[in-house]
Amino acid sequence: MNQLASAVTAALVLAAAGNAAAEATATHTLIKLQPRDAAPTGKVARIAAAANEIEAFQAVVAGGEAGLTGVSAAMSDLVGPATIPAAEVMLYRAAYIDARNLSDANARAGLTPDALVPDVDRYYGEKRNAFPFDVPAGENRSVWVDVHVPQGTPAGTYQGTLRITASGGFTQDVAVELEVFPFELPSTPRYRSSYGLSWNATSQAHHGDVWANGDDARYDELRVLYGIAGLDNRMSFSGVVGATVPGTGGNLDFSRYDRVYGPLLDGTAKTRLPGAKLTAIEVWQKDPQAADYAAWAAHFKEKGWFDALFDYTCDEPPLTCEWSDIKPRQDRVHGGDPQMKSLVTTTVGHLREHGLYESTDIIVPVVNFVEGKDGAYAGDQSAQYRQAAADGKTVWIYSSCMSHGCGGTVGGEYEDPALKGWPSMAIDHTALQNRALPWVAYKYGFTGELYWDSAYAFVTKSDPWVDQWDFSGNGDGTLLYPGTPAKIGGTTHIPVESIRMKQVRDGIEDYEYLAELAKYDAAAADRFASELFPHAWSAGDITPDQLLATRRAIAAEIARHVAPAGTPSTPTRPRDGGGSSIAVPGTSSGGEGISGGVGGAKAGGCSSSAAGPGALSAVVVALGAVIRRRRRA
Repeated sequence: MNQLASAVTAALVLAAAGNAAAEATATHTLIKLQPRDAAPTGKVARIAAAANEIEAFQAVVAGGEAGLTGVSAAMSDLVGPATIPAAEVMLYRAAYIDARNLSDANARAGLTPDALVPDVDRYYGEKRNAFPFDVPAGENRSVWVDVHVPQGTPAGTYQGTLRITASGGFTQDVAVELEVFPFELPSTPRYRSSYGLSWNATSQAHHGDVWANGDDARYDELRVLYGIAGLDNRMSFSGVVGATVPGTGGNLDFSRYDRVYGPLLDGTAKTRLPGAKLTAIEVWQKDPQAADYAAWAAHFKEKGWFDALFDYTCDEPPLTCEWSDIKPRQDRVHGGDPQMKSLVTTTVGHLREHGLYESTDIIVPVVNFVEGKDGAYAGDQSAQYRQAAADGKTVWIYSSCMSHGCGGTVGGEYEDPALKGWPSMAIDHTALQNRALPWVAYKYGFTGELYWDSAYAFVTKSDPWVDQWDFSGNGDGTLLYPGTPAKIGGTTHIPVESIRMKQVRDGIEDYEYLAELAKYDAAAADRFASELFPHAWSAGDITPDQLLATRRAIAAEIARHVAPAGTPSTPTRPRDGGGSSIAVPGTSSGGEGISGGVGGAKAGGCSSSAAGPGALSAVVVALGAVIRRRRRA
């Protein structure tokens, strides 16, 4: 494996060296380009989105033989049937983390883009230090461009320009073409999510003390910003509440809770997606009893938030609690209010075995147990979860260190399965794996996902910007970075999103496409999901082109049902951007256009291809073929 990787790296460095001139090109977001990878050759960023969707592309700046200094980027308005102002576009510089230890044998070592440092943050409007940056000779750097299509934007084609400038008079424009589909996504997704956010993480990483040195306002402000960061990416940090609700015996004081977190629950927080609300929130109180649960239920019903509330009764029994502990806890939950939901992360089989099926309201199995490759969970196990849903229960799904191998850190049945291709949050896994879980959830009938933590390294590592290695994986339990003024400039503290969060967002938006299509043709939605993801681990076998083409085909089907008379009902096929296609380690080969092609055709515009001498291209393509064969072994 090391010899193969060295050969690929050498070939790609030669390819980059052959391109003497500095230039800016574009590609989609399903590729994680390392600094010495061959730059893509697409000259036009072509993206497609529904109204109220956020769609992204990457502008890749290659330093050429001499390198570049003082690189900056600026985006114009997008003009078409209406005008999408540049204010709806967020620009980021992709920052790298060095994956020195591999999460598993399928991961890729080296400097991997993950943190996204904003040009101007959306919380305070402060200029940060994303730009300017330098690009050394023979290397590239990536600018991540998030485009929010406002609610009510008319369908059609919109055009704009991303201008890249650098010291010495370098200027290059990347044309941006956006196709807006004739339907709109809701700000609060139908697909629920429950992401942990350690109570002691945010202020520890930002202020050096878990309680912000006793400053409640500073502590709360950070928690809300992180909650907004989640909602901006269609994710609910169900663990966003930091300070527990005070009181006992049902006499609880929700005043601070309502003041701080109420806007996240009722849709009045200053989110990028207007009116976005948390879809899940945990009861957060020390040792709650039945009277306390009754108070939670009554308060949340009064506020209109009850649908999001649940009790996280036990995680992965018997690892964090004994099976015998669960029923007494559930009795307290349901004794407070029979409608209060009790969540346990386990399988239907285990719940039945321990007499807990009837008393568990939200059942959340790990993805490896929904369709295992071998052992006790081999084959499709989803029928029992579909039955649970038919029985009135809520069924979500989650990924864990089992996606890369827990390395003995967990134990029991939660250990290393046959690896490769599982949905994963690991930094050094592919973008497809980071985006995959909502697709798998839809295929198997799950309506939401859970993830155990989003800021774990904030307290376990001295610098999460350098090291997020936990549970034998890079980034396991951490999806954010602490945006301190010392690190990103400015004067205020903010959360810094990761590329993995953006992939989760895009996966949730993919789910929303499927759910939207299912309103008109459920069989077609099921077919699209199953054909792209025939198995729970299919992210290791598909290409970016295939996912993007499927997404476009789904959009075409929705448009056929919803487009008003006189409006083009089928999304247009993107024009071919040209250029030969080569494989890049950590990605699949093929013409990887942003919008994707239809019917397996080559995608257009922003390709991850690289032009070069024919002999060298042949070498790289051959190496890419070897990589693909190794990955399919």
